[in-house]
Amino acid sequence: MDLKEKIIDIASKLNYRIGIYANDLKGNEIKFHSDDIFETASCIKLFILIEYYRQVSDGLKNRKDIMEYTKEDNISNINSGIISSLEFGLKMTSKDYAILMIICSDNIATNKLIDYLGIENINNTIQKLGFKETIIFNKIDFSIYKKLGQTTPYEYALAYNKILSKELYSEDICNEILDILKKQKNNDMLIKGLPLYDVLFKGEDESKIKYIASKSGAIAWETDEIDNVRNDGGIISTNIGEYIISIFISGFSEMYIYYNNEAINIGSEIHRNIYNSYIKNKGNFLK
Repeated sequence: MDLKEKIIDIASKLNYRIGIYANDLKGNEIKFHSDDIFETASCIKLFILIEYYRQVSDGLKNRKDIMEYTKEDNISNINSGIISSLEFGLKMTSKDYAILMIICSDNIATNKLIDYLGIENINNTIQKLGFKETIIFNKIDFSIYKKLGQTTPYEYALAYNKILSKELYSEDICNEILDILKKQKNNDMLIKGLPLYDVLFKGEDESKIKYIASKSGAIAWETDEIDNVRNDGGIISTNIGEYIISIFISGFSEMYIYYNNEAINIGSEIHRNIYNSYIKNKGNFLK
């Protein structure tokens, strides 16, 4: 059984909606419902980050612009991250908010940036960059809105490819975006199942992993108004090259967001097989 067959077999084990796209950047792709549309959850924050840097690059916004956290920002049921635990009146730069939006998926930071950048501007940039199925629908407030965004596994991976190949705005901007994505804390789907040494000591000579630059997304909801989703995607940089991957999973019942969530387990099994094949074949998914 080759890698493609193995991935399809794993993805077909359970009655979930699963979309996968991976590219070893040497002509080999792994596709499984890669053009299907999925709820993004917090993966939409990658596209908000891209728009943030477009406006910075164009001189419309400044990394040092000051934004204040107020009582009106603290909407109930969106308080992932850390800002909601801090005191009102906190002032940070726009870049600080962008960093928190990515590395700890802070929803208050996200909403502040959506207001700061403009949702129409975010969607216009998404379309101009060629992401035809990707949309941000609204700010995060699940008491009002039941959808956050949509994309496909292919388009989500393509965004990382544009960053890796320095196609967005300038090489310096792409490197700055990469530096933020490398610090993302919520990447269980990508790292679970990989060799522990490689993960713990990534970036050191003895590890096969140089860095992982990614953004995950999850929704946990008690009713069928909103799909539970677990998504992840990004760049896996190794000592023999880079590959791009995205995995989107929905249609499962387990609500809790934790390390052994059933969707995280299946996603991590998929990625483990792709990683092992890439390393075994010296930078290719397939022999």
